[in-house]
Amino acid sequence: MSSPAPSPRRRPFPLRALGFVLFIFYFLRALVVANLQLARCILFERRNDLAPGFLTYPVEQLSKLEIFVLSHCITLTPGTTTVEVSRDFTRLTLHALDARDAEATLRGIRDELEAPILRWTR
Repeated sequence: MSSPAPSPRRRPFPLRALGFVLFIFYFLRALVVANLQLARCILFERRNDLAPGFLTYPVEQLSKLEIFVLSHCITLTPGTTTVEVSRDFTRLTLHALDARDAEATLRGIRDELEAPILRWTR
């Protein structure tokens, strides 16, 4: 008989609690920045210059809770929304108002939303 796989080591509770506080800070900052970017886009960009599109964001290394929180954070920040979570929970389909630089959009999600989430969930 095989024994169950050992659970990954979690950081101590005080560090995860601090990670949660930092996540709130990072999310609020991302929310304000996204609102400012959207306002700039609406006020100063020509409609023909925008390139809305769908993007795929990989989440196979995340738990279902982390995917849930990340997908809602993406949707709450203006300019992007989560359209679908794949059935096997390995990717998110996103819609971006301006997908001209898809790599930058995905990198921003990874650095500004996913990384802070992982600081308090792991």
